[in-house]
Amino acid sequence: LVQVAQLALSLILPGVAGGLCLLLAIVHTWPLATDPATLSRNEHADAQLNEWILAWVAHQLPRAPLQLFDGNIFYPARDTLAFSEPLIVPALMGAPLHWLGASPVLVYNILLILGFALTAWAGYAVAFEWTGDRAAGMLAGSMFAFNTHTLTRLAHIQGIHAWGLPLALLSADRILVHARWRDAVWLAVWMTAMAYTSGYLI
Repeated sequence: LVQVAQLALSLILPGVAGGLCLLLAIVHTWPLATDPATLSRNEHADAQLNEWILAWVAHQLPRAPLQLFDGNIFYPARDTLAFSEPLIVPALMGAPLHWLGASPVLVYNILLILGFALTAWAGYAVAFEWTGDRAAGMLAGSMFAFNTHTLTRLAHIQGIHAWGLPLALLSADRILVHARWRDAVWLAVWMTAMAYTSGYLI
């Protein structure tokens, strides 16, 4: 019975931490959650560019995936998506919303909140692994996700989706501690996710 309770707790508590990270993301971006379909940072050219990239990936991927980087800008130049951050990983997260008819602004705002939450949760995961203390994990995750650098970059989705950094660090740490191949695979996954999110992160 004790083992069942411990197993249930081990499954529930990460979900609670994730829910708390999502709540913190909503609070830190308030009032964005009150009307994510119309509130925007579209006065900032980078926000408009990133909305276009997210929409382009969702548009092009099911139609012509081999021409994903041939964006419909700067004709006749080729591979124009490579002129900026690829944002492919966040775009894949938001693609189902685009396919259901959501506007680029709505998709961007949902991905912004989600990026903050995932980044906080990833920071929490690393600190909890190192300390075994959930409060320390939540504090570290909050500081990593919600700080002056990130909260002043709401027009840069690539800077908010930084969750790959702590997860790569966690995988590298596990390689050193346990020397397992699966941790090396996870490290490669997180590094690839960062590369296809932001050149700055990789």
